[in-house]
Amino acid sequence: MLSVIYNPVAGPKIVKKIDRLRALLEARGIPFEIVKTSGPGEAVSLAKEAAHAGAETVLAVGGDGTVNEVANGLAGSRTRLAVVPHGTGNVFAQEMGLPKTVAGCLDLLDNGKTIEVPLARAEERYFVVLASAGFDAEVVERMGHRQKNLLGIGAYVLAGMRHLLRPQPTLWMEFPGRERMEVQAVIVCRGKKYGGGVTMAPAANIEGNTLQVVALRKTGRLALLGFALNALRGKHSSSPAVLIREERSVLVRSRIPSAAQVDGDYLGPLPVRFEMTDVMLRIVVPSSYNAASPGTPPSP
Repeated sequence: MLSVIYNPVAGPKIVKKIDRLRALLEARGIPFEIVKTSGPGEAVSLAKEAAHAGAETVLAVGGDGTVNEVANGLAGSRTRLAVVPHGTGNVFAQEMGLPKTVAGCLDLLDNGKTIEVPLARAEERYFVVLASAGFDAEVVERMGHRQKNLLGIGAYVLAGMRHLLRPQPTLWMEFPGRERMEVQAVIVCRGKKYGGGVTMAPAANIEGNTLQVVALRKTGRLALLGFALNALRGKHSSSPAVLIREERSVLVRSRIPSAAQVDGDYLGPLPVRFEMTDVMLRIVVPSSYNAASPGTPPSP
């Protein structure tokens, strides 16, 4: 039995995508059940129930937030996570090189491969691809589904520009061994990708057991703007204002209230410890996927 979990507010045309998915599953003779979430966090319990019932695969239909919730429900189980992307950023889909069509994603159930990745954790919440603290997490905190559905990735750009006018609190990072550093923003990467097609951590390997911590050491609004522009051009990693460091954990604090996010969903206020765990997640990916390569192109 294939368990399908979808988020009804994941973006426009989600109903058409689910109808298309249902028709394809029926045509292929695949036993399935489709369940929609009714609110934040429900996909975690739905995925956990599916795993306990012995489902071989749970198919998440939605954006990165839905994928994160389903991953939290499947963490440590033998049930595989498969994804049909339908969100704003779709960073997970970019990272894994998922097909752009429903049919292509379903083909992976037979023609793809299954990888096992260790999950990272922010306090009690697992994350798959990335997390962050500071500026972009505060932007995520202020975003609503209506804004994202109307403007897509442009909603983040507009919200970011507005938020840049506000006072920007600095953060304190603390690494193992109590080494401390004052920074303006922290992005904690398991994979290479970030929103908008940006490759944030070129050396990241999601199948590995470490984090890539990307931190903006220069403080202030202009530093944030420069970091964003350099990231869009793929030049941030060579900037002396940017630290990229491989670690197993990092603690981030702020004297003035600030926020953290995981896989594009608001997590809560700082302080937050980001750390690797030994809990594994099984993921269905294209057969051509290679986590160690410089970048895996999306499948057709």
